[in-house]
Amino acid sequence: MIAIPLNNEEENSGLSKKFGKAKYFAFINNNKIEILKNEQEDKKAVVSWLKDKNVNILIAFHVGEKTFQNLKDNGIKVYFSGTNKIKIDEVLLKYADGELPILNKLSFLCHVV
Repeated sequence: MIAIPLNNEEENSGLSKKFGKAKYFAFINNNKIEILKNEQEDKKAVVSWLKDKNVNILIAFHVGEKTFQNLKDNGIKVYFSGTNKIKIDEVLLKYADGELPILNKLSFLCHVV
C-alpha cells in the first residue's frame, strides 16, 4: 500500500510539505484512494500508524533524518515527490512511470530541503 501526506481531504489534494504534521494521508491500494485524517501526535506515531495500515511505500516531499530511518526500519520505502506543489494524480503517474527517486541513505542526504 502507498501512503501520501496531504494538505487537505480533497480527492486530488496537493502533497503536504511536512510528513509528521500532514493533516491527512491518502492510502492507495489496488488503484483505490482512501483519505484519512492524521490524528497522530508525533512523527513516530505516524510511522507506527502507517505500518499498522500495511503501508510499504511512502511518497513525500520531505521527512527528517530520524523519521527516514524509522520508516526504513519499519520496511517502508520512501520515494521523493520532487515538489510539494504536485497533486495526488500527478505524483501517482510519476511513480507508475518510474520517475520518482527512491531514497536511500545517500540520496536522502542529497534531497534534504
